Amino acid sequence: MCTFKITNNPNKIPVDDLLPLGGPTLSNNVDLGGVYVNYHLLSITGEITPQPVEREGKQFLLLGEIYNYDISLPSDIYFGIEKYLEYGDRFTEHLDGEFLFIVIDRDKIDFFTDPWSTRQCYYTEDDNWYFSTFRINTRSQRLLHNSHYRFYIESEMLQHVNNELIGWNLDQNVKSLDEVENAFTEAVLKKWYPNSTLFLSGGLDSGSVALCLSENKKPFNSISLMMYPDVEDQETLNEILKRCASNHYTVSEISQKYNTRKLTFTDGSNYPCIHPATYEIVFPHQAEIRKQTKMQFNSKVTLMGNGGDEILDNYRNKGFLDRRFEIWPDDLSSIFPWWTFYGGQTRQHLDFHETYNLNFGLELRNIFYDKKLAQAWLNVDVSIKNKEPKVFVKNYFRERQIPIPKYPVSGFGHQGPVKYKKYMENDRKIWGI
Repeated sequence: MCTFKITNNPNKIPVDDLLPLGGPTLSNNVDLGGVYVNYHLLSITGEITPQPVEREGKQFLLLGEIYNYDISLPSDIYFGIEKYLEYGDRFTEHLDGEFLFIVIDRDKIDFFTDPWSTRQCYYTEDDNWYFSTFRINTRSQRLLHNSHYRFYIESEMLQHVNNELIGWNLDQNVKSLDEVENAFTEAVLKKWYPNSTLFLSGGLDSGSVALCLSENKKPFNSISLMMYPDVEDQETLNEILKRCASNHYTVSEISQKYNTRKLTFTDGSNYPCIHPATYEIVFPHQAEIRKQTKMQFNSKVTLMGNGGDEILDNYRNKGFLDRRFEIWPDDLSSIFPWWTFYGGQTRQHLDFHETYNLNFGLELRNIFYDKKLAQAWLNVDVSIKNKEPKVFVKNYFRERQIPIPKYPVSGFGHQGPVKYKKYMENDRKIWGI
């Protein structure tokens, strides 16, 4: 994933001990005339490239991945630089990826986030100023999705230049799910990486990713955290694994059967994970699946079905959450962007899982947070959207004769609708959402 810190403070601070965990390949510290840049690289794409990269008097940093980069270039940051020099501040229209892109240009610093800001960036101001992957303190301000920010170094002013780098077409005029399926397959294949590990529950979203990988002959590892068998649909999970095996793949399954009541914070103490809101070591079972991913598979990349509920359904099949709408309206602009398209569980889950992955030097790739896939879904005719909740992934399962999961919440520590509602209420208090 890579991590970074940019500040006018030359001294070490506590967050400096966390940053190298997310970027174990290479660390680089640069003094740009009183602007101190700390960059920690997790090398995935192309050549190992120390950052920042200098071009035409500017310094460039990339956190994350650009999937449509020109493979003739040494790595994807050079593609981003080329597009920036060609198109200026609108260059992200020509990027497809999960990224934070930073440009340091003499007296100002520009920050560009992808449509969902999948890569964290916090701004903190006290006696000094800081930009960092992690919060510095409770006053830290997170840079938002789909945005361009500009920081003026001399005046120490942060300006939100543009809050809609990527626009969306809200016409609902496509009479089938074919384009959605094509975009889904493209998203899965471009985010797949050799020896990647899929966090596989008994649910629809990660299950559809597993089926797609298998059909397209992409070998992968899988890991499942099945903590509450009485409310987890292991029948569906077993059918998915059986289908993958029938497609002649070695799909490694590890079922970690833990009970949260028996776990304490000390179970994750050797792999500290800092909750981005409370700064405590929390959810040791989430640390454990990352630990097992490293120990059992030695993976660099994890794949998750994040975004299936948030982008394609807004949790309409989970009646205990604040859905804000029951059916898709004829005029999509009347609800767009809906609560979870950018915020709510989207913001919470992306930051939550990225924080854990960074503590283990793992890159998180979120399949459904993909601008082409999201755009294809937006354009689907409302009559198809309203056939049933999660119509796309359910249709995907039925076409492959895989049973639909019985429970709306399944896998990875979820405790069924009643217990999950209580968990969400508590977590909302922590996050202030």
